[in-house]
Amino acid sequence: MSLKRKELEVLNLINIGKTVDEILFQMETSERNLRYMIDNLNFYLKKIVDKKIEKDRKKLLIHLSESELDRFYKEIYRNYYTLEQEERAEFILMTFLFVKDVRLSFIEEKLEITRATLKKDIEALNESLIKYSLKLESEKNRFSIVGNEKKLRHLKALKYLEYSNMKMTPLDVGYIFQNVDRSMLKELERVILGIGKKFSVEFKEDFIKLMKVFLYVSLERVKEGYVIDRKANYKFLVNTAHYEIAKDSLEKYLDKELSYELVHITEYFISGGVTENIEELKESIEKYSDGLILFLEKNLNSSLDYTELKSKLMGYLIPAIYRLRNNFSIKEGGERDEIFALVERYSKEESYLPEKLTENEIFHIAKEIIIYIENEKNRVISLKTLLEIIVRNSEGINSEKLIEDLMEQYGRLIKIDIK
Repeated sequence: MSLKRKELEVLNLINIGKTVDEILFQMETSERNLRYMIDNLNFYLKKIVDKKIEKDRKKLLIHLSESELDRFYKEIYRNYYTLEQEERAEFILMTFLFVKDVRLSFIEEKLEITRATLKKDIEALNESLIKYSLKLESEKNRFSIVGNEKKLRHLKALKYLEYSNMKMTPLDVGYIFQNVDRSMLKELERVILGIGKKFSVEFKEDFIKLMKVFLYVSLERVKEGYVIDRKANYKFLVNTAHYEIAKDSLEKYLDKELSYELVHITEYFISGGVTENIEELKESIEKYSDGLILFLEKNLNSSLDYTELKSKLMGYLIPAIYRLRNNFSIKEGGERDEIFALVERYSKEESYLPEKLTENEIFHIAKEIIIYIENEKNRVISLKTLLEIIVRNSEGINSEKLIEDLMEQYGRLIKIDIK
């Protein structure tokens, strides 16, 4: 006997007080399967923490403290847990991302599976990687993850952050991260803080955590011979003062001749906190936003006031043009609806931005537009605000002042039908 992920998910739901009906619905299982899972869980609960799940009408009762849960999970993951295909594929991915010179025979032994099962797991992994322009492939019987270099670095950085912060996982994190130089990560954090001071900005904690890992991964990839050698907005970035600061600060770690690598890194540092003193960029984004709004008005036959939307787009695009928000993401964006198609069409044709928007950025902008249009259509008049305006003008009504106040607050909703 052994336990699987689904059974541990059921235990968590029981432990936080979910009813039987809620568990059946959330886990998409039958009462018969749930009874089997409870019996299996109780066998190990009794064995490890001397407790069991009790039945009380429509409730399943157990309360495990945090320390009991930790003890239970550690013992289960160490001795009684069976990885499902998705988890095996994740282990294979993590192994080839972080461990050097891995042979398939070792993974077979580690996962206790046959070569035929491993082959199927690799096929499943490649199905998930293909959407990120990545692939696990072999050359001379040696496997490695290949494809889009930027996406590979982002994936590796995100996976390290995900699993280094995870308290409990069935994957052998100690084995996977055995080659990570944590002293180097601390050193790079100090470098990032120094760059922040020279930029006259204070980077947020989340940015620092992410950036030190991305820097570590980038330096490691360069050392292994994988170098980025192109950048669409290279000419713009290489002439900024921020590029010179990043180049000098990273001199110990990165050859100054690798200017495309340094431009990419500079781009992220700018996204981390620099939004002022880039007047040329702001002007370009404003022209893009104005053009997009005119394009929407023309194609949607809309007479909405897009002032607030323009402000939102400006706030998003100033850092997004430098890719931090979306380059550190490998998730797909959403539905390709009419608004997405319009934003995509305009964005391909416009000539204001120094670098064309990514698909994820287009998805984000389209989503903001949809939300804004819906909010404008459903906007209601606040009775409280309306009464306050009337009270202010109740003594000796000044029609012009009353109209002015009403128009200032509700102008878009008022039909002007008086002279």
